[in-house]
Amino acid sequence: MWQLIRNAQIYTPERSEAHDLLIVDERVAAIGNDLSFPPYVEGLVFDLHGQRIVPGFIDAHVHICGGGGEAGPSSRTPEIQLSQLTRAGTTTVVGCLGTDAVSHSMEELLIKARALEKEGLTTFVYSGAYQATRTLMADLRLDLVLIDKVIGAGEIAISDHRSAQPQIAELERLAAEARVGGMLGGKAGIVHLHLGEGKKGIEPIRRILEETEIPIIQFMPTHMNRTSFLLEQALEHLKAGGNVDLTAGCDDFPEERQVPHVLYLLAQRKLLNDRVTVTSDGNGSMPQYNDHGELVGMGIGSVRVLWRDIREAVKRYNLPLEVALRTITSNPALVLKLPQKGLIRLGFDADLVALDANLDIQHVWARGKLMVRNGQPLVWGQYEKALSESY
Repeated sequence: MWQLIRNAQIYTPERSEAHDLLIVDERVAAIGNDLSFPPYVEGLVFDLHGQRIVPGFIDAHVHICGGGGEAGPSSRTPEIQLSQLTRAGTTTVVGCLGTDAVSHSMEELLIKARALEKEGLTTFVYSGAYQATRTLMADLRLDLVLIDKVIGAGEIAISDHRSAQPQIAELERLAAEARVGGMLGGKAGIVHLHLGEGKKGIEPIRRILEETEIPIIQFMPTHMNRTSFLLEQALEHLKAGGNVDLTAGCDDFPEERQVPHVLYLLAQRKLLNDRVTVTSDGNGSMPQYNDHGELVGMGIGSVRVLWRDIREAVKRYNLPLEVALRTITSNPALVLKLPQKGLIRLGFDADLVALDANLDIQHVWARGKLMVRNGQPLVWGQYEKALSESY
């Protein structure tokens, strides 16, 4: 399949002087001006009339097979559906388990990732849950070396009353396994750590960095805008060369801890570098606890908040589009070592999102396949459309 996109403002995520883009099968085959098909080819032409075309979004923290469970069986969240992700502009997703590794399993997570990839997306998973011992094989190293979709350990919980309260020695061993397994498997071997509201924050990471030879980039702490204390730790962690992941969609947070303002803050302090990522925590439960750790409310996370918050950073805080885009395109591709992802570049996967003048998502291509057109899904998951029509 040959496709030609014309008259677009191309962001790679950097602003390009080119306006045309040629897709052959799943890859970007040419970028330039006044492109055309060879005389022997008939293909599809899309005239974007000046719309922006940007890399497909990488959401590196989504509970694809469901999450939740903190309020009993009825509080488990359902599996995510294909069109929820594509309408959000997400073309690459990393799945994770959460609190509930009893009714959800690594096997279920892996199968769901394979299903979404069969339906058109690119998918990966973290091995583990809030409890680090939930692996597919005997240990994390084997998962990283022998299972293609496993790219790291996660979502391992620390500084949280729901965590397994891992000791420093356990985290050291996990990080060491991730380091060696990643090297042997040719992967990032990232340790994706869930940060709760506990008083220690990322102190366990600091201890490991001080006492071992494990490099700082082996860790990817998430929810770092959860509290003011964590946000201050995030700034110091960035200064030291570490990765920091922010969670979108935190509308109940004060403005200064919501993603749009945090990105503005980081830019002002010249800390908005290629180690800053934003994820949605999509499809996970959103429990609210009181000061005694008692559950007082429950919601479900949306993957659509990822672009919503990045868009808000551009429109409200005047962050340059190319700068904001990096946090959900080239930056996660770099941190997670995802080849051919995160950039519009020759030979890279044709993962693309077209944005209108208001920066709303109009069209989405995943590995060269048009998944969403004019904001509406063209491709549905195996059962989702049938289910929606059965009621």
